[in-house]
Amino acid sequence: MHEAGVLLAMLDVLVVEDHADLSEEIVSYLRARGMTVRAADCGRAMEQAIADRRPDVILLDLGLPEEDGVSIARRLTADVQPAVPPPAVVMITARGRIEDRILGLNAGADIYLVKPLDMRELEAAIGAVLRRRGGPVPSAALPPRPWRLETAHWRLLTPGGTAVPLSDAEMKLLAPFFESSDPVIQRRTLAERLAVDDRSIDLLIHRLRRKVESEAGEILPLRTLRSRGYAFAAPVAL
Repeated sequence: MHEAGVLLAMLDVLVVEDHADLSEEIVSYLRARGMTVRAADCGRAMEQAIADRRPDVILLDLGLPEEDGVSIARRLTADVQPAVPPPAVVMITARGRIEDRILGLNAGADIYLVKPLDMRELEAAIGAVLRRRGGPVPSAALPPRPWRLETAHWRLLTPGGTAVPLSDAEMKLLAPFFESSDPVIQRRTLAERLAVDDRSIDLLIHRLRRKVESEAGEILPLRTLRSRGYAFAAPVAL
């Protein structure tokens, strides 16, 4: 991996986005690129996440519930402490007018991106912020931790350290992603393993995603690949 890629992989990113599907897509993509990524759906959840661990970069949606992104960006700028570099802010929004861009940049955003997002552009924007700031800060020095499937204890251990208990069906569903060298598992393979139909697989994955998010506050990076199957878009270990 070249130097820029290594530096990107060292980043701690917080995604503040209330659109669940987009948030999950961003989290999965950036984790697959080696970054440590968490998600929050509002300003209050963001504050808790920052209190737990300060990120290097915040991806901030403009149209959040309760408090909009402009107000949050201003607050982040106002809370700067001289001895601690503030997180970089990449603002993402559907508002593309020049007035909105100026408002966002004046509020403290380092970069302003307009939806619909291309994940490659988002990665490049994060890299641009990294270069401006001279590389990742010490808090991101450790490599991202993998997701672990602890079969002896029937649980999934998230990168953040939360243990999520699993049912028999959930264990059977996840095991192939941790045991196989193939990053993509076909839907038919999972259906045969669990002795259910395709619709039941979709429902089980949906419920497991919600379960992990509810119990761990992290997004399960299990992605649906149309006409191919499913992929676990993050580092894994047994």
